[in-house]
Amino acid sequence: MTETLHPEETITSFLLIRHGDTRHTEEGRLYRDPEAPLTEKGVSQARAVGAWLPRQKPDVLLTSRSTRVRATADIVAAELSLEPIVIDGLDEWHIGQWEGRTYLDIKKSEPELYRAWSSDPIHNAPPGGESIADLCGRVRHSVDELIRRYEGKRAALVTHSGIIRGALLYALGIPVENFWRLMVPVGSITRVDFSANFATLHYLAFRPADMDGPAY
Repeated sequence: MTETLHPEETITSFLLIRHGDTRHTEEGRLYRDPEAPLTEKGVSQARAVGAWLPRQKPDVLLTSRSTRVRATADIVAAELSLEPIVIDGLDEWHIGQWEGRTYLDIKKSEPELYRAWSSDPIHNAPPGGESIADLCGRVRHSVDELIRRYEGKRAALVTHSGIIRGALLYALGIPVENFWRLMVPVGSITRVDFSANFATLHYLAFRPADMDGPAY
């Protein structure tokens, strides 16, 4: 009998894809707007993801509900011959009354409010919105549910930067205070694997539109 160092575990892989570029992204605006469309650049980024992704052989394609995410997923789906499955609970950070604004605009027009929020931007919520800590708690719950639902499979998930950051913090046991230190650009792919006892980050924020990437 061959002895192994560790018992074999079921691996569930997630290919976390941030949607393509939008006008609001280019302008640095805070937005959860579910109707914001992709720019031409965003469409090109989605096509590049779709062209590269088949080599990863995902079993299922999941998507959030917003227009920019669904548009990205639909372009990717055409290359994978998979029907996108809409998943609830993976909406972007709820920013309440700050919808469509920039940090600089808020700082200039409402300095006291901005100062209060920025004193602890992880646990303080925008007016009418949710805190980053609450967002990450929501993501943890969603990731656990997806692992149960797709155990042992490789799932491509098209979603938002806040969701991907939250999933990475959860996977790697990184304190939520490091949320803003993770860079997840539009049109990028991040792979993380989960099992019962550990999680492994294989690559972070790879953009097929820029270069060839890992083939594993």
